[in-house]
Amino acid sequence: MMTQTKTRRVLVVDDERTVCRGVEKILTRTGHHVEQALSVAEAVGLLEQRPAFDMILADLMMPQAGGLDLVRIAKDRWPDVPVLIMTGYASIGSAIEATRTGAVGYLPKPFTPDELESAIERVSIVMKPRPAARPLPTPVPRSSDIIDVDMPFSAAEVAAATSPEYVQHLTRSDVTTADICDLGERSCKRFKSKGACSQPECPLVVAEFRKKAPVAAAANAPDFIDVDMPFSFAEVASVTSEAYADALGRSDMAVSGRWNPGKATGRRVLVVDDEAVAANSVRRTLSRRGFRVDEAFSGNEALNRILSEMYDVVLLDMKMPDTNGLELLPIIKKHRPKLPVVMVTGYASIDTAVEAIQRGASDYVAKPYTPDELFTATNKAIRRATV
Repeated sequence: MMTQTKTRRVLVVDDERTVCRGVEKILTRTGHHVEQALSVAEAVGLLEQRPAFDMILADLMMPQAGGLDLVRIAKDRWPDVPVLIMTGYASIGSAIEATRTGAVGYLPKPFTPDELESAIERVSIVMKPRPAARPLPTPVPRSSDIIDVDMPFSAAEVAAATSPEYVQHLTRSDVTTADICDLGERSCKRFKSKGACSQPECPLVVAEFRKKAPVAAAANAPDFIDVDMPFSFAEVASVTSEAYADALGRSDMAVSGRWNPGKATGRRVLVVDDEAVAANSVRRTLSRRGFRVDEAFSGNEALNRILSEMYDVVLLDMKMPDTNGLELLPIIKKHRPKLPVVMVTGYASIDTAVEAIQRGASDYVAKPYTPDELFTATNKAIRRATV
């Protein structure tokens, strides 16, 4: 049974009037305000007159122009209005295409009233604005100006004999800490010379943690190139290239023997699959086509390889013992935003295909696949990333 939800203004676009009426009947029962359009042109006219719609439900296939055409128009002219695609010809391929184009949801026909309302709620969650950053807490004033209970001098007295900066760095040990950064609570040459640190996490702490537990830290620790060069791989790659960033060593200089953009070599592929037989089969198939293939049999192993090596594409299995491919995907994209990832699964569905593309996957391939299908998907992912 449907529950009352937030009232929304919805534009339903379908060349079949019965579908428009059916959707309107369902949504008005739960308090939504619905308007109808029988074509993309009519929908654009309504949007131009009354652009304050909260959502558009558009049929995928209509005469002259279809739902994807409306998605493109809305993205260009009304980017704040999400478009959910409906279709009586549902397929994983069209779901992927719709999501890539910019649709925020995909609903196969026929659907029940509950399925329709659930789809609308999912779109609302996706489009929900991020919460505003919390303000920093107001510092609590000291009850007195005494620096320390066993050093009964006021800050003003000490500052008069030294300097206000010296007083600011005094701790309860009565020893100055001018070179100690509050973020990592460690002595830092960079902090001492710059007087500030803008990093989200202390590079020194991250480096220490990686040495103790490199596998466990891989998923959450920022991928700093070097402790005295606190830039992440993604930051450097965004203004140079992933090839250059991958070639940086501890000297923070590109190693010419490693960084050679003009050098012709086989494309590098990382296959992530907990089934050794499946991974080896992919390796043999792609190696015959000129690819250089590495294998990883767990999520942690894959992350360590991705952070330490440079790949042209990752083929990621969806279900593994230590992680889920859909959960691992955004972590990979955080560290290597330009690295294409193809989701591979033996449990293919429209819902997981849409979610994979929304999370950053370049493509979605269902098992079992032929060697030609695997080769085509791998090549397309690489081409898309270089366009």
